[in-house]
Amino acid sequence: MKQQGILLGAGTNEMELLTVWIYDQLFGINVAKVQSVQAYDRKLVTPMPENPPGVMGMMLYRERTIPILDLELLLDMAKKGDKKNDREIVVVTEFNNTVNAFKAHGVNRILRFSWAEFSPINRFIGSDSYVTGSVQADEHEIMVLDLEQVLATVFPGMVLESVSEETMQRKEKISRNQLNILFAEDSFTIRKGVIKVLKQAGFEEITSFENGQDACDYCMKHADDFADTSIPTVVISDIEMPKMDGLTLCRKLKQDPVLKDLYVIIFSSLINTQMIQKCQQVSADRYVTKPETNALIEILDEFCSN
Repeated sequence: MKQQGILLGAGTNEMELLTVWIYDQLFGINVAKVQSVQAYDRKLVTPMPENPPGVMGMMLYRERTIPILDLELLLDMAKKGDKKNDREIVVVTEFNNTVNAFKAHGVNRILRFSWAEFSPINRFIGSDSYVTGSVQADEHEIMVLDLEQVLATVFPGMVLESVSEETMQRKEKISRNQLNILFAEDSFTIRKGVIKVLKQAGFEEITSFENGQDACDYCMKHADDFADTSIPTVVISDIEMPKMDGLTLCRKLKQDPVLKDLYVIIFSSLINTQMIQKCQQVSADRYVTKPETNALIEILDEFCSN
């Protein structure tokens, strides 16, 4: 864990976590996803009929209604210990072009870590876990929440959109099946879903990685192959990943004298004005927000046309 400065730089392989309590367990939420933290007020919540498990209803937030989810229920931690305090809080998040609220028992503080300090969850525990891994701080093991996995389970349409028929049938100068795609994404569900969509659209040569470090090592190992421009290659990368994040991966590729011309697309739920600036700082060629898979395929087609 590092001392906090003012801002996180682009491609520094660091993350900031807002830590919250569920009973005596700390959970971390990426600060880049957090819009606000406020006291929980049940009067602002309207229950909805036939809510998915863990969904409390809709909450009034800044003159709009947003879904509110209960982390205690989602994490199957009902009545497992004593609450740290009686002041329950709501963390309002914005990612995947959606705003959602998550209720927790209390807020702790913001901590900064290197992704190298992050321990990914054992893949054999399950691909549908709402915890993506852990970090150590303040004599606690902080479980890092995978909010994208939460949405993928509760509201599947928020994570990946359906690909239109027009997008599926578009033809380009280079056939889609000739494009070599390297895809870095730590979420099993999203990785599997994106690969399925890309293959349905005709992209057949896809090599996937669970983190940025593995993708970087692969690129370095095969650098001479990628220097052969007769084999068009595109790197698609998430931002939040263990060991090495997507911005650091992009920076390392663009600084390598052999790999600097690799076309890099950042595909993340965190794309906003600030994150676009960071993508530009590491020389990413393009960036697109999840769940816009149609836009991602259009960018790949543009590359095939040039």
